[in-house]
Amino acid sequence: MYVREAHPGEAYASQTSAEQKLRHARDMVKRWKIERPMLVDDLDGTVHRAYGSLPNMTYIVSTAGTVIYRASWTDARSIRLALDQLVYERGLRSAGTRITPFYVEWTPQRPNDRATFLDGLINDIGPRAVEEYIAAVAHTSGESGAKIVRDWWAKKQAELEVRAD
Repeated sequence: MYVREAHPGEAYASQTSAEQKLRHARDMVKRWKIERPMLVDDLDGTVHRAYGSLPNMTYIVSTAGTVIYRASWTDARSIRLALDQLVYERGLRSAGTRITPFYVEWTPQRPNDRATFLDGLINDIGPRAVEEYIAAVAHTSGESGAKIVRDWWAKKQAELEVRAD
């Protein structure tokens, strides 16, 4: 579900109308070659707030409305594992096997090429998006995490100024 621009910038500002939000969602689908259906939250972010307000979370919700998978980051490999498990369980139920839910905590790791991501923000969204990202890092990881990105951004801004001269 497209909830909001995670790091608004010059090219993709915070949405001020439903039409703008739909346009941003369509652009995102095209830009990232997203093949699954893209739902769009309302302008107030009702669904986004109801499910935690992080920019890239993933939920799988049962037909009964129960959250059966929740991840703080969208990761295709772990989602595939969850979906494979759900298909397996469906097969067991169809065969008449009694199954019982259990709780799992798991903290998988993902590649995090921050420099490439931030370069993408600068080039695709605009420099203001980097500032938004730094604020998000400070909010979720604290000032020590944000300092690393702020230092990178200061160097990058100096590089960009040199190129402009």
